[in-house]
Amino acid sequence: MPNYKKFDSHGDDSPRRPSLLQEIKDLDARLISLISRRNYLMGKAASKRKLKGLPLGDPDMERRIFETWTTEATDKKFNIKAARRVFEQLNALAYTCVAKPENRNLPSYALSPPRRPVKVVIDGPCSLFQSQLWIALAAMCSADATMSPLSVNDQLTELAKAFNQAGAHISWENDTIESRASEDGVSFEDKLVFAGDDEMTMFLVLAFGLKSPGKFKVAGGTILKQYDSRPLTALLAPLGARLNTLDLQSHGLPARLECGGNLVSALTITEDTPPKFAAALTLAAWTYPKGLTLNYEKDWSGISEIRDAVDVLNACGIKTDLTDTSCTVYPTKTFSFPEQPNIALDPELSAALLSIPAFAGGNVTIKGTWPKTSPKAKDALKALTLGGLIVKISDTEISSTKGDQPQSVNIDFGQASNLFPIGIALAVNSGTECSLQGINDTTLFEQGIELLERLGLQYARTESGVQITPGRLQWEDAWSAPTPYFGIALGLMAWIRPGLSLQNPGDITELWPRYWTLYNSLPEIDGLKDPEIKDRNDDAKSNRRRIKID
Repeated sequence: MPNYKKFDSHGDDSPRRPSLLQEIKDLDARLISLISRRNYLMGKAASKRKLKGLPLGDPDMERRIFETWTTEATDKKFNIKAARRVFEQLNALAYTCVAKPENRNLPSYALSPPRRPVKVVIDGPCSLFQSQLWIALAAMCSADATMSPLSVNDQLTELAKAFNQAGAHISWENDTIESRASEDGVSFEDKLVFAGDDEMTMFLVLAFGLKSPGKFKVAGGTILKQYDSRPLTALLAPLGARLNTLDLQSHGLPARLECGGNLVSALTITEDTPPKFAAALTLAAWTYPKGLTLNYEKDWSGISEIRDAVDVLNACGIKTDLTDTSCTVYPTKTFSFPEQPNIALDPELSAALLSIPAFAGGNVTIKGTWPKTSPKAKDALKALTLGGLIVKISDTEISSTKGDQPQSVNIDFGQASNLFPIGIALAVNSGTECSLQGINDTTLFEQGIELLERLGLQYARTESGVQITPGRLQWEDAWSAPTPYFGIALGLMAWIRPGLSLQNPGDITELWPRYWTLYNSLPEIDGLKDPEIKDRNDDAKSNRRRIKID
């Protein structure tokens, strides 16, 4: 029988409680082990995104993970702002492990624009969203059309590939996408369509796939594998369809869409309905046997997206009725797809570029059609005007110059919420107390707060936004901008404090491939050339050699 030693509670041989230092060291050892495991899992997802040419960080996944932090921080009485900073640093630690090789020797991109007035005239970035609508409609109409100049990025090429898998003939080169007639047309039945990593591609595939009875599968990349498709279920059921996810542990892709062909003629949109899915249904409704009427509240946030879809349909001669509370698309088999569609400027990205004169002086002119009736465009225009810019619009271009220094800045971003970071930059530039409102996305708002803290600015949260007190900008280390618009905002503030540094400049290139060509060519630009074409031609010239044959 084992001889157990008895300890006297008052004797010298009694077990001692670890010291405070030793207990913290033990906890830290466990913490490092957990962080190592977290780095592995986050890095695994980031590596898959890297292979697709996507940014390492997935904002939607980070938002859903941070919901746990928000809950736990509240229960444990942690400071939520401090928790956010720790969360961001942990993510950055994980992404560093799979950073692009070219970024390892160049960990940051220093921003130091020339401090002279700008004189810029360029063809503006066309609306990425409208481009997606036009490409999908061209495929379904089996149209012969050329769409140019477009901001051809991964989102557009993945969309083209998805519809090509269903029988479309879409090709792309440089800033042009072409559609060619298909003898058999587009059919999704019994197909497997890869939707890439953009939810709009998935929405368009599902919406046009509803038109006929049958079933087909939709697969996707890392982001869409994590997508929560449950809000779509309530809309698909009345449309005689069911989306069955093939991974029982996930609500994302891959999934199988089963269509009965018995579609209702009217559908009610709720606050949970993704606005882009409502727009996809609007775009596809002319192919449904009874058409479709979408009903929604007067101030529903997705009206801007539905209006974009209606504008595209009207340009093709497809009859629609749009009011403040409903949108009706009538069924038809006749349409007139234009050979060269007129795709409007992207209101938010164009507004970000038009804000440059507020910091540098001078003038920026963007050639293209400004979407005057778009609610998002109206809100973007208000933000620029309140930020101290004078904007002029014609049928073929929009331009901006620096106006008087604003005495106070009070911006409500409304539907142009992506411009929140640009609003922060304009607030800093104004030199006066500023109020920024209308940011309904909690994650976006907290990211803005993080930027303010990094800049060392005083701020106060309000019921509807944030109050900012401009001051001397501080900056330490490079920053990984959570969205491309935060990166653009950092580039604007570099006029105030040169040397601000960015870790992920490639994310802005993903949004608009020519952004850095523009930024690095300032102050005077008369048209932008595709840098890739220039490099290719230069390489060809440099490789020409005269070879003497004996």
